[in-house]
Amino acid sequence: MKTELRDYPLTSSIIKLETGRVQLTLIEDPDWFLERLSREDSEGKLYLPYWTYLWESSIGLARYVEKIGTRLKEAHILEIGCGFGLTGIVACQKGARVVFTDAEQEALRFAHHNADQNGVSQRADFVQMDWNTPCFNCKFPYILAADVIYEEPHWTPIVTLLQEYLTSNGVALFSEPNRSNATGFFKLLTDTGFIYRKSTYPVTLDRQTSQVGIYSVQRAP
Repeated sequence: MKTELRDYPLTSSIIKLETGRVQLTLIEDPDWFLERLSREDSEGKLYLPYWTYLWESSIGLARYVEKIGTRLKEAHILEIGCGFGLTGIVACQKGARVVFTDAEQEALRFAHHNADQNGVSQRADFVQMDWNTPCFNCKFPYILAADVIYEEPHWTPIVTLLQEYLTSNGVALFSEPNRSNATGFFKLLTDTGFIYRKSTYPVTLDRQTSQVGIYSVQRAP
C-alpha cells in the first residue's frame, strides 16, 4: 500500500547515480518549516527539524553505497537517521534488506513513500527509533548514517549503538561534510576500539559543491 503525504508543500528531485537514479519527494521550502517547527523541550533543549532537508552528506553516502553495491547483496542493513531515505533506497536497489529508522515519524513517512515510488519497499522495513534507545534483538553487518554527528551529545549514544548492533566483522558507513568538530567523534571511535578509513566525494547541490567525507568504520583487530 502506498504511503500518502499530506500537510506539506511538496517538490520532486532526481538524484543521478552512475548506474541509475533515485526519484525523491521532498519538502518544498524547508527553511520555512525549520522556523515553524522549531521548539524547546521541557529542559530548554532546542529541537530543530533537520529531517526536512536533503543534505549533501546523504547524496555522498548514497553514491558510495552504489559503488560498493555488490558487497551489499542480500545483506541485512540498519540505517539510522534515514531522513528522506535516499541512502537506504540505493542499498535496496543493490539487493540489500534495509531497516530504515528515524526518530521522526514524519521522516519515516517520506522514506516509505520514496521507497514505494522507487520500487524497493518490498526490501524495506520502517521503524521509528531514537538512537538513544535502540530497539533491536539482532546485529547488522552494515550500519549506514548520513550526517548524524553534528552535535556532540549524539556521539556517545551512536558509538554505543555500534558496539551493541554491529557484527564483529561489520562495517559502519558514516558521511559528514567535514565539520571542524567532527574530529571529536572519530577520536571517540578510536578510543572505544574502532578504526576507520576516510574518502572524500564532491557533491553538488543547489549549484554549490561540497566535499563530503565518507568514513568506513570497523572494530579494531
